[in-house]
Amino acid sequence: MKPCFPSVPFFENSQSQVRHWIEQYQNQTIVFEKEHEAALSRLLPLLVCGEQSAQWVFFNEHQRNSQGSHQGSEQAFERIVADEQLHEMALALVQRQLPKPSDLPSLKRRSQHFYLEFGHQITFMDHFAQVACLDALVCRIMLAIERGELGAQHPFTLLCRMIKQDEARHVSASKHYALELGFDHSAWPTMRGRVADKLHQLLESERAAFEVLGVDLDWVFKGQGEP
Repeated sequence: MKPCFPSVPFFENSQSQVRHWIEQYQNQTIVFEKEHEAALSRLLPLLVCGEQSAQWVFFNEHQRNSQGSHQGSEQAFERIVADEQLHEMALALVQRQLPKPSDLPSLKRRSQHFYLEFGHQITFMDHFAQVACLDALVCRIMLAIERGELGAQHPFTLLCRMIKQDEARHVSASKHYALELGFDHSAWPTMRGRVADKLHQLLESERAAFEVLGVDLDWVFKGQGEP
């Protein structure tokens, strides 16, 4: 099945620990309980689509900055693209070992629509403020999985911990960039609320799958402060 978004050129300068996770588990079968297997089979398409979308966001800005007035951000964006590529590879590795939901095309279409609409007709500063808010929520999802039913040392838990650490750095980079472009610091709570509402609409239909993994979506979306 085709990806949500086509691949961007591959960058190799990621310092993410996810690279080592892939090396360790790429030739191993990752064992899940049946109920966890079924739940993750519904959630991973959404996560993989998000990683593919993020690559385009930062790749496009990397290309724009190579000739623009914010060339200092170029290296940071290149590293973020490389991180997101590793995240996609690791999540796809797990996904290939799981059963395919019968409504997989629908799951992917909903996720693709969410990300296509995400940056529609807004300024660059607003777009990167949105990205910072979205990645902050991804951090909370990863933290919730990390604390959930799989167990602290399960390979997928370890992966989520590593992705969370990377995404926290991406939040800082996106937030700094949005402010550099002129985003109003006082507007963060409003922006986070807007992004949270949109992401909640995407994920609410999969609440049961999150609950199987021990993830409380209400906790994920609690609070409306800065990313």
